Amino acid sequence: MSSGTSEVIDWKAAETVVDRLDLDTIPACPLCLYELAWAMHENRPRNEIAAKLTTTCDWVWMEIDAEVEARIARLGMRGITYAAEAARDVRINGWHGRVVRVLVARLARRMADELDKEDPPKRPAAVLPFGA
Repeated sequence: MSSGTSEVIDWKAAETVVDRLDLDTIPACPLCLYELAWAMHENRPRNEIAAKLTTTCDWVWMEIDAEVEARIARLGMRGITYAAEAARDVRINGWHGRVVRVLVARLARRMADELDKEDPPKRPAAVLPFGA
C-alpha cells in the first residue's frame, strides 16, 4: 500500500470502471498529459513512467475531478459493478487513488498511440497571415 492512500478498490476493478467512462469527453488538458504520453511513446523505463504518472495525476486531477466524480456517481446510480468502490477511492484518495491513476494512464496512452502513428498529416497546415 502506498503511503497516505487507502486501498479501497483493486486495480482490475478500477480498470473496469474506467472502461465505462467516455474518455473522449473527459476534459483533461492535452499539454498536461503530454510529458507522460511522450515517455510512453519513447518506451521509457517503468519507474520513470510511474513517476511521471504520479505528477500528471496531480496536474490533471484539478481539471477533471468534478466531472469524473459526477460520472462515477451516475455509474453507481445505474448499478454498475465497482462504481461504489470507485467513488470511495476518488473521495478518499483523490489523485493518489487507483481510479485516477488508471484513468490518467489511459488518457496519456491514447495520446502516445497518436504519437506512434508513423506518418505526419498529408495536407499542409493552414497558415493565416499576420494581422488577418
